[in-house]
Amino acid sequence: MRTKTYLGLICILFTLAATSLGQDAFARFTKAVKEERGGFSGNKESLSKVFNEERIRLGSNFETELWKYLGDDADKHYWIGYFLTSKTYLHGNVPLPDLAFQVWLNGLKLLEKRSDERSLGRKVTMYRQLAVSAKLSGKQGQAIRFRDNAESLLAAHGNDLAAFIAGRTEFEICVYETVAGSVDRCDSNPTPKERIISAGWMNGRALNYVKPDYPSTIINDRKAAHVEVRILTDEAGKVVLAEIIRGPIEFQGAAIEAARKLKFEPILLSGVPTKVSGWVSYDFKP
Repeated sequence: MRTKTYLGLICILFTLAATSLGQDAFARFTKAVKEERGGFSGNKESLSKVFNEERIRLGSNFETELWKYLGDDADKHYWIGYFLTSKTYLHGNVPLPDLAFQVWLNGLKLLEKRSDERSLGRKVTMYRQLAVSAKLSGKQGQAIRFRDNAESLLAAHGNDLAAFIAGRTEFEICVYETVAGSVDRCDSNPTPKERIISAGWMNGRALNYVKPDYPSTIINDRKAAHVEVRILTDEAGKVVLAEIIRGPIEFQGAAIEAARKLKFEPILLSGVPTKVSGWVSYDFKP
């Protein structure tokens, strides 16, 4: 009788452990992404903190559960690669470049048949990251192929993809540009020139946010529209750069003009005013 009782308890404990590590894996992170305005495009520092807490909780089960979480979602593959490698998003954890390499590689397969500008921009970004990773792993031939794929997309689509291609560190740029040669001159720890804080969505932070007027050039076929704009503010909180992320072309000019007029309270980093990047959105109604 006792043997059956012990076996029953073991089965219960095993079930609880499987539930904790399986069904509930990344549930808290998924919730955080849903609650973050803009999802992965929002505040990635806070999202990556939750991600790393989940990484620690899952322990040796982390990689297995991560692949289940990623599924066939290209967005997840794109951002998780950064959460596995970027110092900004690691929060003291050890980078996992080999795992990130496989994640980005699989992400490219998911985007293979997509030809919209956002997907093409992400392809360029992942090809670049894979080229750098392959070069640093001593796989120069593979690195060159990844670089050539990225450059082919850029040659074919040019500036149309600019808003959808992620920035790179000085070290990554150096490795990428010398992928066919020696990277000895590339400094993996360069002296930072400036720090730009990513603030996510900034509509609510603007001191003078006003919805722009409906474009007077649109007379016929008036419709509602949503436009998103990427902005960069200087140390005084003035917008110094505004570029379209997405939205109907006939509304883009009004959105850019409105975004350039925005002003924000200066944000301090260690007591020093700093530049801030983020996004604002505008809704147009006829």
